[in-house]
Amino acid sequence: MEGIDVSQWQGYIDFEAVERAGIRLVYIRASEGGSLVDPFFYRNYANAKNAGLSVGFYHYLKARSVGSARQEACHFVSVTEGLVPDGRLVLDLEDVAGLTAGEVNEIALAFLLGVEEYSNQSPAIYADARTAAVLDDTFTAWPLWIAQYGVDAPDTDHPWHDWAGWQYTDRGRVAGIQGNVDRDVFRPEIRNPGAVAVEFRGTKTLCGESGVEYRVYRAKPGDTLHSIAQHNGVTQEMLVESNRGVIPGMIYAGQLFQIPFGPKL
Repeated sequence: MEGIDVSQWQGYIDFEAVERAGIRLVYIRASEGGSLVDPFFYRNYANAKNAGLSVGFYHYLKARSVGSARQEACHFVSVTEGLVPDGRLVLDLEDVAGLTAGEVNEIALAFLLGVEEYSNQSPAIYADARTAAVLDDTFTAWPLWIAQYGVDAPDTDHPWHDWAGWQYTDRGRVAGIQGNVDRDVFRPEIRNPGAVAVEFRGTKTLCGESGVEYRVYRAKPGDTLHSIAQHNGVTQEMLVESNRGVIPGMIYAGQLFQIPFGPKL
């Protein structure tokens, strides 16, 4: 089954043209890290569904500890609550720089078990061939979506010895999308059994800022936390909560802030 995976970086997508081009399954980035929601996620989901496409959701993991991985799992499930994915919820395991093999295994396992705990869904794993080979046999309980380019078929030198999805290029072209897009081939194993709506079994408090959609603001010379909050129609407390580590008296030009969407004050 021909597929693609997309995020905010593809901008506006004409999903009807994508469907006419022969694509059948679209994986959409829902979230990243502990609080970010892809600003195009809900639009992409609705438009892809309306075009008759099957959809799946993925989360880009940033965790550096087991606790953070569980919190990110809660965030991911919270963001997708009530939506109906045709594909399994997917752990996007790319950001592993600086981690030992043991840490990669511990963090990935915590996330996957967290998704199962906080939802009624059975997830899958996305990883490149090198990262897949680092994971141990425990992970074969979940299907593998492997990324490997420039080969006739992906490697099987990993615990699965097979794959449910194969991302074979990051320079694909598809009608309805400006520029390059990841192209994939998917097998039935990637499907969400029963294609049931995501049920959220956690709490918003546990997930931190999950469920909140953000835009990005770049600080200008002379900006203060007060002026940024006033300009964007939020409170200073909301800014601090959405941008952990920010020091109110030390704002610098070019600093990026996540601004939660919501009613203007």
